[in-house]
Amino acid sequence: MTAAIDYTDTFHGALVVDYTGEAAIGLQGNILNPEGCTLIVIESYLWLITAATLAATINIGFGTTGLDQSELHSAFPLNGGALTAWMGLHPAVTQDASLAVLWLATEFLTFTTAAQSALPCVAKLFIKYLRVP
Repeated sequence: MTAAIDYTDTFHGALVVDYTGEAAIGLQGNILNPEGCTLIVIESYLWLITAATLAATINIGFGTTGLDQSELHSAFPLNGGALTAWMGLHPAVTQDASLAVLWLATEFLTFTTAAQSALPCVAKLFIKYLRVP
């Protein structure tokens, strides 16, 4: 699994994570917060390039490495349509609602599958965030 900061200025950032499904069910990978500070995650999208053959699902979220988290995607079906984009976290139109997720400096972005093998799934996760100084 690879990740790269794709957009940067003083307060804004975006992360692109390349995901490749594995045969084993459970933790597929995790990435430590690359900025080293608290991030306010304001949007996330999953671009499904190649669907899984079997009915695998994935949770994607923030927390301690090895734990199943689902703030961005919960039980997302990886065997869905290839070349489709799926919204994870996105601001709603409701004013003053809690519409963002915090990614603390010491937390990991975790990818955890369930049900069946995620092979040969290939996807990209796009995360847009604000840095908290």
